[in-house]
Amino acid sequence: MKLKMILILAVLSCGFGISASAETTISLPHSNLSLDQGAFWFRQWDLKDHKGVSLSTIMNYDSALSMTFSGADYTYLNQQAGQSLKEIAPSQYQWSYSDDKVDYKRTYEVQGDQILVDVAVQFKQKAPEKAFLNLVSRGLKDDHEARDRELDYFANGKIERNRVDKDIDATDVSVPVKWVGAASRYFLFAVLPQSGAPEKVLLQSTGAQNAQASMQYPVVGKQLNLKFKVLFTPKELETLRAIDPSLDTAVNFGFFTFIGYPILLLLKFIYKFVGNYGVAIIILTLLIKLLTFPLVMKSMKGMRKMAEFQPKMKALKEKHGDNKQAFNQEMMVLMKSSGYNPMSGCFPMLLQMPIFFALYSVLYSAYELYHAPFCFWIHDLSAKDPYYITPVLMMLIMLFQQKLTPPQPGMDKTQQKLMRFMPVLFAAFMLAYPVGLCLYMLVNSVFSVLQQQFLNKKLGIGPSAGVPSPF
Repeated sequence: MKLKMILILAVLSCGFGISASAETTISLPHSNLSLDQGAFWFRQWDLKDHKGVSLSTIMNYDSALSMTFSGADYTYLNQQAGQSLKEIAPSQYQWSYSDDKVDYKRTYEVQGDQILVDVAVQFKQKAPEKAFLNLVSRGLKDDHEARDRELDYFANGKIERNRVDKDIDATDVSVPVKWVGAASRYFLFAVLPQSGAPEKVLLQSTGAQNAQASMQYPVVGKQLNLKFKVLFTPKELETLRAIDPSLDTAVNFGFFTFIGYPILLLLKFIYKFVGNYGVAIIILTLLIKLLTFPLVMKSMKGMRKMAEFQPKMKALKEKHGDNKQAFNQEMMVLMKSSGYNPMSGCFPMLLQMPIFFALYSVLYSAYELYHAPFCFWIHDLSAKDPYYITPVLMMLIMLFQQKLTPPQPGMDKTQQKLMRFMPVLFAAFMLAYPVGLCLYMLVNSVFSVLQQQFLNKKLGIGPSAGVPSPF
């Protein structure tokens, strides 16, 4: 507990008490990296290929990473500016500070788009017990990306996500941690230890919508020699996997990720031929409708049988009254003789839900849609519809679809009235969501209307008020 309090005070003093300092800027093929003269390792990091995207895009903080030390005799190092920051060899830069106690160096080795950071700390006399590498992320008031701003770590073969806008109870992670990162929906800043996992990682909230992860290292033999791989990159699966296979978990496709991966591959495959992700979404939607058509047809057949079975079941209830045993026995005989299965209407629709949720996650989180244009007023499939045209059109089509869908057997009038508001609720829900996702919902509704008309004609079902399917 005492160690935690020391760490909290040290990190807070480092994270919020540093004045502006000199810096060295390195121009990389796809980014500009500013090394900090002070306690932070990086003062700024801008991606050239993404205008306006920097460390503050995902962390709401320009500076990133600081090393702090336990012990009152060493807290001054938590805010110490370096005495030198210079290029010591091609693509190698060194920050250094020394006094009568310590000889402290940070060496940055730049290799293409990746930053390999060597940290060496030597102590001449006394030594602190612990050193901490701290990563801080914070939210802002009315942050439109609050739900996607995370502080994550990878341990035990899986990612653990922590939303910055939620209170994080102080947690010691003692199992080996492979990497720690700050993430937004489309970008990741991550630290991968290269000289052994930290002995512990402490996660905690440091204030309202502020969170930090601290990687703890023991100081052995009055020296500390560590090596890290630090990266700032879009959350593109192939890029992440090329650096480390476990980094692909930073792309959040939810519970049905195993379905999301092939859906994304199919979307990218279609894009290679059409050159437009909006068109690719339309084609993907059609392919999924064709794939799930047998399930929809089976479900409608089951619902039709259910509708035909309802009068017979009602007659049995009137016949047996309160004699439930006799009613159940005769109903089972009737169901067996008529070939009716009460799950035949619902089960096929339930089988489609994993596909729907996986597709939803892909269209919400896939970096490929970031700033991808479609046509007309839609210039960015990852942003909301600026004029709300697509969600309104979706609502109108879903209302029309209701007139083509028979009511579910057994649904009372109150439920039917409530379900009539579903298109309005769907449209309201989609107002703030990426237009790429809304485009899928709109196109899916159009295909569902055509599919419904075909099935109504094939199965001899007349138009009636009912419930539209979101699938």
